[in-house]
Amino acid sequence: MYLPLPLITQTLLGVLSLAVLVTGIYCLYRGYRPSKRRHYKPVEHHRSAATREVLQKEPATPPRKAVNRPVLLGLLLMLFSFTGRTSFQYVFPVGRDEPGPMRRGQVQTVNGWGGSKIRVETYGPSTAPTLLFTHGWGMDSTEWYYAKRHLAGKFQLIVWDLPGLGQSTQPDDRDFGLERMARDLRAVLSTAPGKPVVLVGHSIGGMINLTFCRLFPELLGRDVAGIVQVDTSYTNPVKTTNHSQLSQALQKPVAEPVLHAMIGLSPLVHFMNWLSYENGISYLTNAKSSFAGAETRGQIDLVSRLQTEASPAVIARGTLAMFHWDESAILPRITVPVLLVVGKEDTTTLPSASEHMHAAIPHSTIALVSPAAHYSLLEQNQAVDSAIGQFAATHLGTMEAFRGPPQQ
Repeated sequence: MYLPLPLITQTLLGVLSLAVLVTGIYCLYRGYRPSKRRHYKPVEHHRSAATREVLQKEPATPPRKAVNRPVLLGLLLMLFSFTGRTSFQYVFPVGRDEPGPMRRGQVQTVNGWGGSKIRVETYGPSTAPTLLFTHGWGMDSTEWYYAKRHLAGKFQLIVWDLPGLGQSTQPDDRDFGLERMARDLRAVLSTAPGKPVVLVGHSIGGMINLTFCRLFPELLGRDVAGIVQVDTSYTNPVKTTNHSQLSQALQKPVAEPVLHAMIGLSPLVHFMNWLSYENGISYLTNAKSSFAGAETRGQIDLVSRLQTEASPAVIARGTLAMFHWDESAILPRITVPVLLVVGKEDTTTLPSASEHMHAAIPHSTIALVSPAAHYSLLEQNQAVDSAIGQFAATHLGTMEAFRGPPQQ
């Protein structure tokens, strides 16, 4: 999520990345531009004729070539700007199963509200119990790489790209409110094969699930058998993040103007984000803010790359909508079972948010995973997918208990 403190940090680091590139270009210009100094021949009238004759007979010593420091500095800065990531990636270990942009499911296009075209992919046998996954903000449905690998053998999985992200188009009116996206979720649900499903949402995906419950309560228990909420909130996420008091103080005077500026300067911000990805700075910021230290090289790259590919204007509009969202009133009225999966070290959405939902939702259970932060679905993918599978097997009435994904 793009909350005030991470947003300010990301913006400053993007400006720093741009400044490094501009400095490198300037150094190369200074180093290669022709000198305008005039060269004067030395005055030799004060030397005697004998001295001049001796100097003429001595072999000339070639001038010592000085290091062109501006060019050297410029080359180093340019090298860092475009290849720094290749050095930073060695900080992170290589996992045995690194996530990739898996898009091998059956593809459908659903008409979303506001004219958007929603990409929907289906994995697994059509006769199996169905799980419907909604990804986090700034990502796309490929974040569910491990769920596809672990769960598609026993369940049918439906994943979709939120409007304006991945391969789904933006709505015509550029409305990225959570009510609009909950209605898009309703449209995606219509692709399920006529039997109850379990909704799974990560981050904003879980927030969309809650808004769906308020808008379509008649579908709970009929079309929706249960809900899984992964590292998510029930209210403005500024209130449930680390250092929430400072974040709330910065929301209106700092974060909201920055987000509005991102909309107008989207191409420039997109370029700065790309620089931060190529020089590796985004690796370090995501490792600190979104993971708990158990992440692999491929997992940190997936998050950093997808955030780079997302349109800053889309991200800004959706984040502004989250700043004015609250569904705390719906929690006691959710009538289906709910599983809350929580990364114990999550600082983006504190575990206390899930504990509040657990206390307020009548039929809820909570599962803590550790070490894991906001991307527990990647960092502790086996534990998270095992919890989702067991919950789904219980509440979708499968004949056989889910035994969890294969150990790697």
